[in-house]
Amino acid sequence: MNTDPSSSPLAFFAADVKRLRGIAGMTQEHLAKATAYSPASIAAIETCRLLPSLRFAQLADEAFRTDGHLERLQDLVEQTSVLPWFRDLIKVERKAIEIREYDSYVIPGLLQTERYARCCVSPTRPALTADEINRAVALRMTRQEILDRDEPPRLWFILDESALRRANGDAEIMTDQLEHLVKMSERPEIVIQVIPDSVGSTAAGGRSFTILTFKSESTIVYLEDVKSARYVRKPDEVAMYTLTFDHLRSHALPDDKSRALIREAISRYAK
Repeated sequence: MNTDPSSSPLAFFAADVKRLRGIAGMTQEHLAKATAYSPASIAAIETCRLLPSLRFAQLADEAFRTDGHLERLQDLVEQTSVLPWFRDLIKVERKAIEIREYDSYVIPGLLQTERYARCCVSPTRPALTADEINRAVALRMTRQEILDRDEPPRLWFILDESALRRANGDAEIMTDQLEHLVKMSERPEIVIQVIPDSVGSTAAGGRSFTILTFKSESTIVYLEDVKSARYVRKPDEVAMYTLTFDHLRSHALPDDKSRALIREAISRYAK
């Protein structure tokens, strides 16, 4: 990632956090404690590997006593670093109380490790520049912040077994990714179920989708295309996707057997 402050608003934000931290005489550990972020996250923000959230900017402004400076800059970072349709996804994910997702091709973005995410983004065509790849990976890591908030959303993922076998990266990257998947499946608010290959074709026909539920707004469905995305809001269409998800769930293995299948995949990569 290009960290030259003049190269982009993201790089300028990163450099300014580091500058303000130095003026305040704070280490990364001090800032981590003040913002309730981990030291690793602070380091990632300062090296442009993690996009700063609005909450981080607000808490950092409080710590540095900079009167909203970083908050205003964060808005510019988000506008220039994220495609408009994906910026909407970040916002709705942050508001959702429940997220249900089906994927057949890859591990869902909310569950990806950084190295696995890079291997998923890199083959994109037309080819992305190194900086664009770095921003895309940083964005995926930023989305995962919702998993660590005080009241995370309930998450239910259904994967096809083929997503476990598709090698995005070498054996070490895949082993690390699948071990991370097992770890995530053990969290109380996360359910991960796998549809074994033996089931054959399913109701979704291999087409991924995400159902997002909110406390005081209507449920919506997010559908992503190669270079765009759309949101389904009509109640009858949303109901169709909800029914499809239920059918997929009926074909998926229970939690413990899904976890065993993931561990089986890990053993194959470890050979």
